[in-house]
Amino acid sequence: MDGSELAVLGVQPLDESVYRALLRRPGATVENLGSTLGMDAHDLQLALKRLDQQGMVHIGADGEAFPVDPGIGVGRLAEQRIRALQDEQREILSTSHSLVRQVLYWQGQEGVHEEVETLEGAGLLYERVGELAYFARRELLVMQPSRTMTPECAAMARESDLRCLRRGVTVKALVQRSALRDPVSAGHFREVVEHGAQLRVLDGPFERVLIFDRSTALVQSVPDAPDQRAVLIRQEGLVQTLRSFFDRSWAHAADVVPLLGDGAERDRLEEFQLKVLQIMARTDKDEAGARELGVSVRTYRGHVARLLHRLNAATRFQAALLARDKGWI
Repeated sequence: MDGSELAVLGVQPLDESVYRALLRRPGATVENLGSTLGMDAHDLQLALKRLDQQGMVHIGADGEAFPVDPGIGVGRLAEQRIRALQDEQREILSTSHSLVRQVLYWQGQEGVHEEVETLEGAGLLYERVGELAYFARRELLVMQPSRTMTPECAAMARESDLRCLRRGVTVKALVQRSALRDPVSAGHFREVVEHGAQLRVLDGPFERVLIFDRSTALVQSVPDAPDQRAVLIRQEGLVQTLRSFFDRSWAHAADVVPLLGDGAERDRLEEFQLKVLQIMARTDKDEAGARELGVSVRTYRGHVARLLHRLNAATRFQAALLARDKGWI
């Protein structure tokens, strides 16, 4: 571990420096640590107390501090953090249902009729979406809950998305993770990403929402219903609510790019890079990792660099955490 890498798990930088010092000198007393780190005894006691509460150290009867093995202590904090993020994602997704109900309620309120319009029928719906996408000039935000796409639907979406991207419109889409198992959907996602679209994945049910230039929104609560009904919203307050919901969902979604590799790429990850990830998660010594894999240090570092790039991670620890979040390790 290099630098302040445990902050993402809730460990303060000061506490991390104490923990690292204990890894080098297990059983050190407060006096010893204070001298080594140049820290005030009171601040050191507080740091040790926080680390003890987080399960990172054990305090002996005589005041000696012993670090918990990083594979156990850091792993436990990572699991807690991942569970907290998953709970927050579920909370975000549940919000989408109440948002749709709220929009439908506002639709019936006096003074809102001209700014909230009901669209009925697939023909009218597709026509209006195409029109709004055609005139979009800055940004298209999409929440696409469908688990599969028909070839016809994929072709229509492709035409609309690529037209926007060619004009320099930013396209950001949240898609259902299970849709990646559908060849048609995955192929469409891969193509639009190659042309500059930004895609992230969500788990669990959510509504279909499209926001054009952050000024007009379309909400479809039951995308697969035969009557194909949707609500078109131009009322600024309602659109702002949906924009905020999209931004919050986006912040907690996973990048789709690492999940769109071809079958050969996934096999290589399982066979070799998976082992590199596992080693990265428990050691930061390149020599030890290379020795365990039976390769040169230079070759090992090359694999680590590629994994960092693939995961868009700044550090090895962050890469291991992201890989764990994706279920790779």
